[in-house]
Amino acid sequence: MNHFLSGKTLDTANKLLATLDQLLSVATDKYSAIEEHELRGLCSRVKSARSGFPFVMEEVPCQKVDRLGSVLLGPVFTSQPYPWPMDDNAEPMAPLCQLDTALFPVQMDAVEGLVQVWLSQSGDQQGEALVRVIPSAEADASLLTPVIPYESDIEVLLPDAAEWLRDFHSELKPSKNQFITEAALKLGHASADALEDTDWDEWIRLAEIYGDTYGDDVVMCSQITGFAESRIYCTTTLDQQNAVAKLEKLKKKLLEKSTPEDAAVIALLHDVCSAYEAWRDCCGKDEYPCFLGTFHHIQYAADDRDPPLLCFESIGLREWGDGGNAQVFYSKEKGFSFDWSCS
Repeated sequence: MNHFLSGKTLDTANKLLATLDQLLSVATDKYSAIEEHELRGLCSRVKSARSGFPFVMEEVPCQKVDRLGSVLLGPVFTSQPYPWPMDDNAEPMAPLCQLDTALFPVQMDAVEGLVQVWLSQSGDQQGEALVRVIPSAEADASLLTPVIPYESDIEVLLPDAAEWLRDFHSELKPSKNQFITEAALKLGHASADALEDTDWDEWIRLAEIYGDTYGDDVVMCSQITGFAESRIYCTTTLDQQNAVAKLEKLKKKLLEKSTPEDAAVIALLHDVCSAYEAWRDCCGKDEYPCFLGTFHHIQYAADDRDPPLLCFESIGLREWGDGGNAQVFYSKEKGFSFDWSCS
């Protein structure tokens, strides 16, 4: 069991695994409602459960991003010793994120400074990445080098990951929402959304004025300001949840027409269902991106990999392929690696 679970949570997970193991050991054709495949999959998910910390983020224009801070999809720190990286085809890479380890709620062995993840334009399905760490002593504002000029889209695995480059070297302008909200307040509405709900034609008129004046809307970046409280990430599937629900139904059916030989199975069904409910009470809502945590099994399982340092699902409307996810893995022995998968 993962060492990031402890105390009551670890005890609850171990109890569920033990009761499931006992139930699966007595599963026979007589008890066909016991779905062995799904329940063994549930065991795998519980074993890979981990504490995680969702990112806390604030949307800001790219020109206002603190390049020495923690950033998602925006300009990050570069210097002469740590220049903007190029991929194998000498094409500029796109920064996915930068995280200051000083903000980490759990400190990692041998990791200190700015952890950067860059996505490549080349490689297998544009899936290669660079993970590098800039020591804090070398991350100084006086060493900052300019953000590369915008010439053409940097097409990487995550769509529009570097779209903000379009605005970076331009004059700062309000977002469409800010522009319409300012006008909406003068008309007695609380926000752009409130105006849209009550006077669609006026909202459209203002949106057209914005387009004529400023062009495309601002592409906002995310400044990571911290991490939310820890919660347990356990990515059980709907089929696994339904398999447990069927156990409850089987227990009720056996209680109505039980035989002496069913008594032990009834007791195990009760124990599994109770242990599962206790485990669910320990788990929080899976929110992404997150520090630590775990991820949904698509083409590979979490318990087959090193513990993830960072987990990404879709970011806004941006998806990793077709409904996929991505992770940065880390171990003191192997260092960093990046991987992704999709359905």
